[in-house]
Amino acid sequence: MGAAYKFGWIPDEERAYECAHVWSREKTTGPERLVIAPRARQVDLILEFLGVVPEPFWILYELKVPRGKGEPGRYQSAEPLNRREAEAFLRRFEAFFENDGRHDIWIASTTTSDLLVYDSHNVIYAYVQMPELEGLLSQRGLTKVNRVSFPVPHSHKYNQEFDDEQQEVLKYLTWKVSPLQESDD
Repeated sequence: MGAAYKFGWIPDEERAYECAHVWSREKTTGPERLVIAPRARQVDLILEFLGVVPEPFWILYELKVPRGKGEPGRYQSAEPLNRREAEAFLRRFEAFFENDGRHDIWIASTTTSDLLVYDSHNVIYAYVQMPELEGLLSQRGLTKVNRVSFPVPHSHKYNQEFDDEQQEVLKYLTWKVSPLQESDD
C-alpha cells in the first residue's frame, strides 16, 4: 500500500497529483475569488489567511464520502469558534484534511463576508477582499497564473487509515447536520 494522498491523476496508472504551487483570480457569478493550488502545507496557508480574517469563524465540514460510521452531510459548527479554537481544529486534523479526499472544509468569518473553502482537489478558494493575501502568496513562492487547472482524468482517494480521524472530526465539535446540496459535488 502506497502513501496516502487526497487527489490523484491517471496518466497511465493512478498516482498522487502535486499542485503546481500557483494561484489565480477568478470571476464567479458572485464575488471574485482567489484560486490557490499550493504544492503542500495547505493548512499552514489557511492558518496564515485566518490571521488576517476577522474572527470568530463558522466551520462547515462537508462529508461527501464517509467510510465506516458517519453519514454524508454538511456538518456546521453549532457555535462560532475563535481564532485559537479554529487553529486547534485545523491542526488536530491537518494530516487527514491534507491527505484524504472525502471532504471539503469551509471557514467563514461571522462578521464579514470573508470565506475560505478547502476542497477535495487540494485547492483553496479565498473569497476575501484583502490585497495582503496576494502578497502573502508571493512570499510563500506561489506564482500567479491566468487559470488554475486540474488533470483529467483524476481521482479522489478515501484512505482507510483515516477512518478513525473521520470519526474524531464528527466528535470534535458540536455540529448542526444538514443534507448535502446538489452543488456539493
